[in-house]
Amino acid sequence: MSLTTDNLNEIRNIIESALTRQSSEIIKPIQNELQALRSDIKEIYYMLSELEGKTVSDKQFSKLTLEQKLLKLNSLNFSQPQSRLG
Repeated sequence: MSLTTDNLNEIRNIIESALTRQSSEIIKPIQNELQALRSDIKEIYYMLSELEGKTVSDKQFSKLTLEQKLLKLNSLNFSQPQSRLG
């Protein structure tokens, strides 16, 4: 028994369909994580842009590393429930 062209095309379509479903199941969570990272980056840029126009009166704060400053500012922002980025 030999396979016809129609049989081969049907097999190809079945395999492509299965691969497409499997790929979308893998890609969807990655897309969600990517979106979350983009939102975090926008928030960090927003906080930094707010800092650029202000003078720092706390000498201890000015001695912190950028990472420590961001962590401190982020902890302050959690007390404000509104989102600025929409």
